[in-house]
Amino acid sequence: MSESLSDIKQHLASVRQTRQITNAMFLLSTSMLKKTLAGMEYSLRYRESLRGAMREILEMSEDAGIRNRYLEVSPKGTSLYLSVMGDKGLCGNYNYALAALTSQIKREKPGSMLYCFGLEGEEYLKARGLRPDRVLPGSSMHPDLTLARELSKALIDMYVTDEVNEVFIIYTPYKAANRAPVCRRMLPLLQGDFTDSASRGRPNEMLYEPSAESVFEHIVPLYCSALLYNILVQASASENAARMDAMQSATNNADEMLRTLEGRMNAVRQLTITNEITEIAAATQLLKRGI
Repeated sequence: MSESLSDIKQHLASVRQTRQITNAMFLLSTSMLKKTLAGMEYSLRYRESLRGAMREILEMSEDAGIRNRYLEVSPKGTSLYLSVMGDKGLCGNYNYALAALTSQIKREKPGSMLYCFGLEGEEYLKARGLRPDRVLPGSSMHPDLTLARELSKALIDMYVTDEVNEVFIIYTPYKAANRAPVCRRMLPLLQGDFTDSASRGRPNEMLYEPSAESVFEHIVPLYCSALLYNILVQASASENAARMDAMQSATNNADEMLRTLEGRMNAVRQLTITNEITEIAAATQLLKRGI
């Protein structure tokens, strides 16, 4: 059965409405990504300044062999994984890739605890047979420093009371070329985490009151909250970038479909006109013959 002109027009109207929605979501995601990237730069600077101070204390105390509960792996407790996912969909395979990595890690660590950011993440994990011990909705789209501080404090309290002995964060770091999820350790801190190419060697002698160990103990919670906040910001940027790419692709597909439908509509209209002309010509010939 041939497609009618009214059916094509109805299809065209539906595709145009869909294109308006996808294009609006693309523009919104672009705006949110720009704001998130600005916040990510500031949070990274703050985290690196704290990291530099911790590195200097460790380098200065290297001979004395500084001992700290945040630098030691406790045999008690279990591992805790915080999976930073999204509250909304329409972002390609962003949540799917995070759920796949989280599921793989949980299979390797069957007795570990699982926290999850995002309502979409909870649904993806439940579909894989995983039930998070705690879900934090409404936080993936708008990273909040207060939330990062409260959550890092709760995680630190669980760590120092030996409820957990390791804390890992599963998230998608923001990279323009490749956005693949990773698993990063938050606690315990290892001295190797603070020896890199940015190290300036032996720092100048500095006095810490009441002691270098006490200052280090005070800085660690600040560093953990800064680290968690930076991770939340990166995850939000990655989610917005993934949604932006998905909406751009959907808009391009809608444009292609509109061109196809417009071509089919023109063909049907031309065929209709041709048939009408043929019918008029045939009727004229019949009239001339007196039929």
